[in-house]
Amino acid sequence: MFSARPEGYKGKQFEHGFTEFFITGNFYGVLSFEDGTTEKDGKKRLESFKEGLLSAEIDNLSSFEHTVSDLILKLNFPAHVGLSIGMLYKEALYVKTVGAGQVYFRRGNTFDILLSGDKTASGYLNQYDLALFTTTKIQDLIGKTEDIQAFIEVEKPANILQKLNDQEYGEEDQGFAALFVEFGQLEDPTSIIPSKEAPIAQNSDERQKSLSVVPPTIVQVPSTNPPTPPPDMQPPQDSFQSVSFPKKILGFLRTKQFTIIAAVIILALLTWSVVFGYKRREATKIRDRIEKTNVEVDTKLSDAEDEAFLNLDQSIVLIADAKTMVAQLKKDLGDNYSNEVTQLESKIQESEGKIVKKESKDFEEFYDLTLQNEEAKGSMIAKEGELVAILDADQNMIYVLNVDNKSVKKYVHKDVGSAVAIGIYSGDIFFVTPKNGIFKFTTQSKVNTIVEEDSMKNVVDMELYNGNIYVLDEGADEVYKFLVTEGGYSDKKKYFGAGQTISLAGATGLSIDGSLYISTKDSVQKYLSGVRERFSPEFPTENAQFDHIYTDSDIDQLYVLDKKNAAVYILTKEGEYQRQIQSNAFAKANALFVYDEMIFTVNNEKIYTVSLD
Repeated sequence: MFSARPEGYKGKQFEHGFTEFFITGNFYGVLSFEDGTTEKDGKKRLESFKEGLLSAEIDNLSSFEHTVSDLILKLNFPAHVGLSIGMLYKEALYVKTVGAGQVYFRRGNTFDILLSGDKTASGYLNQYDLALFTTTKIQDLIGKTEDIQAFIEVEKPANILQKLNDQEYGEEDQGFAALFVEFGQLEDPTSIIPSKEAPIAQNSDERQKSLSVVPPTIVQVPSTNPPTPPPDMQPPQDSFQSVSFPKKILGFLRTKQFTIIAAVIILALLTWSVVFGYKRREATKIRDRIEKTNVEVDTKLSDAEDEAFLNLDQSIVLIADAKTMVAQLKKDLGDNYSNEVTQLESKIQESEGKIVKKESKDFEEFYDLTLQNEEAKGSMIAKEGELVAILDADQNMIYVLNVDNKSVKKYVHKDVGSAVAIGIYSGDIFFVTPKNGIFKFTTQSKVNTIVEEDSMKNVVDMELYNGNIYVLDEGADEVYKFLVTEGGYSDKKKYFGAGQTISLAGATGLSIDGSLYISTKDSVQKYLSGVRERFSPEFPTENAQFDHIYTDSDIDQLYVLDKKNAAVYILTKEGEYQRQIQSNAFAKANALFVYDEMIFTVNNEKIYTVSLD
């Protein structure tokens, strides 16, 4: 059984809000209201929240998620809430985040963000696993995921807390709270001392377990005549002969050696009865458990199908519960019942595919860039109509492929070697470098500097729309725009409107169709005229991550690449999930685009296609 060792840190309170870590029963977490409350009211709501948790009956991920969500509504939490919470349940950890809440997880030397935004998850714990419950404020205070990993290293929670206390943050830690919880196996605190009195067996099984086998004692009864058999067992008189028992055999029966042999035989018979009786009972228990799990899984999947139309999130939680049941069964039974477990896993997989509209498809090779250069390796793309520009910084080259006829033009310049993003507009090729600004090819080997810019921090992607240039700078949490002017392009302007809190940490891609779409590792965001839209896609995979995004004004959908799950999620432009396609080509794709009812992926030197039909 696992126990928890928590250590918490709290910075300064918000001026008009509340932040606190909490530990109550087997619940651990951080609650934060950025505004809309007072410290006194925040404490009161937290106490009511803790009381609600302790009084709830929670025995699976679904009931955990329901309990937390219901309490948030019941206690009327302010809109700007940040919640990260975990529940230790037997050998599993249930976790949930809301709003600005975040959960990070360390196992051995591996550390990564586990949940962010409105998500729920569960998993089995290992010895010395560490969960960090906090909010997005940790990124302002410590930095990105790799910075947080370097800060906590493999320290115990108490040592991490000491490091935080040793820092001088000033006003930077306003609204920041973190709870570090290390999990470990409970050691048995008692020893069982055997009683001197023999236990009283309550039933036949207990009597059998409590018996000691004692060698039988042979009692000799003086007699000169053998016992007379019943009449129906006596042989006919005419065939009856008096036979004297051999003296050697009779003597052997009276020896100590015979006594030992008889005792061994009786002991063997008793052992066989006990061992094989135990095995039969255990096999019956296992079959009953498999059948019970089968029924429970069927119930979960049936409920998930009923919920799917109106509440996809709840369907996913129910499917996750079913997976947890089967995972525990598999862990307990080992490899002895692999067929039964495999059947359950297949049942869940089939139901999940129907509910989340998951399709698995093969891919085909469309083009091999090594036909143009033996060392070709594509890393980024930009698309306009049937033309797609592919960056190969290692070769100082940008390939422009016409997907209709597979013709290729090569644009070569030494500055391409430091390019971090490319664009295409009206057939012209653009690229941006971190230090020297934005360039435009005037011929296939000559460039002009069109924007001299050296203050961008970490450019991730660029797009051209109506001739204007948009550059996604993750390091500055900003999209810069350069507008077309009569003499070229304007100075750098910020795209986002004032008064917004924008976080582009982990940004992976930018796409524009009039609205502006940004993918980060754990979110997809939509903006219009510099203002964030109400856009909250629900994805059918708990651990989805987003590595690239694509749309344009000629298509009606938004395509999001998830390399970790080898999937592309297809959404409407209002954020409604439609379906997902899985293919091995997506697992190692560097970028994607859509053209003529096909998904195209760039995988280093190869371009593959997956049909949308």
